[in-house]
Amino acid sequence: MSIVTNAPALAEEPIKVGVILSLNGPAAPFGIPERDALKLLVDQHNAQTGTRKVELIYHDEQTNPTEAARGATKLIQQDQVQVIIGPTIGSSALAIMPIAAAAQIPILAPVGAISVTAKDNEFFPWIFRTCTNDEMLVEGAMEFGIFKLGYKRLAIMHQEDAYGKNSAVYATKLAKEKNVEIVTIASAPSNAVDLTAAATKIRNASPDAVLLWTSSPAMGAAFMRASKQVGLAAPVVGAGALVQRSFIDAAAGAAENVTMISIANWDDPSVKLKNLENLLRANGKTPAGFGELLTTAAATALFEAIKKVDGPATGKKIRDALETVCTSESPYLDGRFCYSNVNHEGFGKDSLKTITIKSGKFQTVAGN
Repeated sequence: MSIVTNAPALAEEPIKVGVILSLNGPAAPFGIPERDALKLLVDQHNAQTGTRKVELIYHDEQTNPTEAARGATKLIQQDQVQVIIGPTIGSSALAIMPIAAAAQIPILAPVGAISVTAKDNEFFPWIFRTCTNDEMLVEGAMEFGIFKLGYKRLAIMHQEDAYGKNSAVYATKLAKEKNVEIVTIASAPSNAVDLTAAATKIRNASPDAVLLWTSSPAMGAAFMRASKQVGLAAPVVGAGALVQRSFIDAAAGAAENVTMISIANWDDPSVKLKNLENLLRANGKTPAGFGELLTTAAATALFEAIKKVDGPATGKKIRDALETVCTSESPYLDGRFCYSNVNHEGFGKDSLKTITIKSGKFQTVAGN
């Protein structure tokens, strides 16, 4: 009898959401805006009548896969979360996924690293991307920034993690298919502050263009400053992650004319992006770049999924519901955001924009 009495109360208990984000370390320029947008959206959701409430429990991964794994274990075993949003970086996502999958806890991951959603991963059923897949971003960057402009000698500069390495490998594959020569490849940790040696190596290879693939605005800015210092004049095509004000500011004038493929441009917002900007500013937050869109996508998917969960929520029920999410009704996201049992990518190609830096601002390029 007590079971029957308690069942309705249990069914309406808040969904416990673990949030693993980089609030310190090189990826903090992503993680902090990700946290801020997510909190505002959850507060807004919880204030609505007739909605199932969401409780956020945070863990700072510190841009460290080991710390992310520790956080996932704590959130699952001690806090008993039913779903996790995060982490901020791809290497951390790969570190926590075996832990989450073993516990049957779905992950809404705001990361672009190609390998994260590979279908041959045993944990594939439990990972849902809320960022643009880097295969799609690399293809866009190569198509509109390299191939379309006729460049034939390409240098690659990437950060030394799953995100950077996998993207460099994929870019190399695409280049070979188009008979574009990779003249040199350089890399560095995402927290590197002096990239003079890398910029010099690339300059000496005489490329027509440079593909700069990093999720760290600080590293991207360090490379651009070093390039200016050593006289590397080749045009630079950057990762979409660099569409952040902090990249332009830290580059100190050296980022002019860098081109990127991304899903948002705060300097030229769409109507829906303006809605998100208004929400952020109304709550004392200044839009910072790419990160806010990623946890906005996570919140959108989560809210849609939990509408479909009957009775007490479990990780498996939420996972199953996520695979049925497909919406273009978000007030904050352009285009359709969809999952299925064979597609855990979320964003489609219709979300991509070509963006270049002109006079210290991000400018959307019409027509791609």
